[in-house]
Amino acid sequence: MMKRICSVIYLWATVYCNQTDLILALSTLTAFTRIVCVPAGTCTVPSNNNVIDIRIVTQGNTNPCPRGQSPCAVTVGANQCGLRFATNISNVDGFASPGAFPWQVYLVNQTGYTGSGVLINEYHVLTAAHKVYLNGASPEVIGVFLGVHHPQQLSVRYSVQRVLLHPNFNPTTLFNDIAILRLSIPVAPLPQTLVNSVCLPSQYQIFEGQLITNTCYTSMSRDFVLGVNNAKRYLDPIGELCAGGQGSRDACVHDGGAPLTCEVNGRFYVAGLVLWGKGCGLPGIYGVYANVTHYVNWISSAMAY
Repeated sequence: MMKRICSVIYLWATVYCNQTDLILALSTLTAFTRIVCVPAGTCTVPSNNNVIDIRIVTQGNTNPCPRGQSPCAVTVGANQCGLRFATNISNVDGFASPGAFPWQVYLVNQTGYTGSGVLINEYHVLTAAHKVYLNGASPEVIGVFLGVHHPQQLSVRYSVQRVLLHPNFNPTTLFNDIAILRLSIPVAPLPQTLVNSVCLPSQYQIFEGQLITNTCYTSMSRDFVLGVNNAKRYLDPIGELCAGGQGSRDACVHDGGAPLTCEVNGRFYVAGLVLWGKGCGLPGIYGVYANVTHYVNWISSAMAY
């Protein structure tokens, strides 16, 4: 949302600004191109030359963006969710390359680091409800950071305007453990080299092995894991899914709310959100995730509210 309009108008470019960014909306440039201010060096340049050159006319030929930022042309309307724009991404096990998962969100609150989430569009972050429900009445306490590769090198902090909890969230069993954070200002532009949104699946999209199958239920029902009674109590066969079950391939402590993504035809879709597990990376023991496809309709209606 634009906070105020500056009095300066340069040719066809009207300058919109607030305390944190400056957006140039070129009304006659093209129906699909706009200019936004981004941190210097983060603008994603198109890979072909079939684009027009942006002419920005400013008094004294100065940079119209705040210090440390530069103008960037972005395409409006083209769905670029789930795409990665960083180069030299490594698929080797270990630390991820910068930009390998540009939708990953780093969350903080009054206690410091609180968990993770996933950017689903410029205004909304999807996460586990158990990570944010205690801040439902104080959303401004939650901070959202994007493009993080090292926790001591955080960039712009986005504040949260609203915490949208699933109405049937149960903090004891972690059923319906899903929430949406609405940001106070949009993440712009999208995409950037290190920041982009993930794609939401359709409610009918199937990911291999996504459901809590008999194999997963049997594994989790063993006495040294959950036992039969607790497996029945804590496993939701519709709203949750299992993943992993292989040694050293798992989520772990502090990963709550992080996305489980699947690549489909070159784009990444969020299939699940990290909820809970038993131990970390133990063979034959699965991690449990929120089944995002089950909640897609609620996500869409909550974002529109």
